[in-house]
Amino acid sequence: MGFILNPLYNFVSGVIVGIHYLLSPIFGFDSGVTWALSIVGLVVLIRIILIPLFVKQIKSQRALTALQPHMKEIQKKYKDDRQKQSEEMMKLYKEHKTNPLASCFPILAQAPIFFALFTVLNAIGKNPPEGKGVLTATDAASAAQAEFFGAPISETFLGTSSGTVKISVPP
Repeated sequence: MGFILNPLYNFVSGVIVGIHYLLSPIFGFDSGVTWALSIVGLVVLIRIILIPLFVKQIKSQRALTALQPHMKEIQKKYKDDRQKQSEEMMKLYKEHKTNPLASCFPILAQAPIFFALFTVLNAIGKNPPEGKGVLTATDAASAAQAEFFGAPISETFLGTSSGTVKISVPP
């Protein structure tokens, strides 16, 4: 499974490290702002990359909405014959060039990327922090010590007794 996810770990950690090194001269290398903006930048980049899939999803949903009356007719006409009903529905989809599963594509495309993001961030939160992908152990240690709004980035919500981590309020 690692050979499938390793390129994603490298991509996710590479983008985070790249943005971090670009922002380091402005905010400082160990700054929590730099690490937080790196993570936000990665998420924004992923969303921009997935825009074409979302457009396709919206078009598919509109096409299915337009086909709704025809689908109801088929369901009513073949309510006792499931096989014939499925065949007619597939014929209707082919005729109108729609795919009922197209609305799932953006979720399926995002899932492995966000899983890789979780794994990379989880490596930062370990004690001692460890590198993952392009993120070195030194970078992970820097991120683990960084604070954002007074809360350490490496802390987990459930694994801490610190109120600052649970409710982070700007100073």
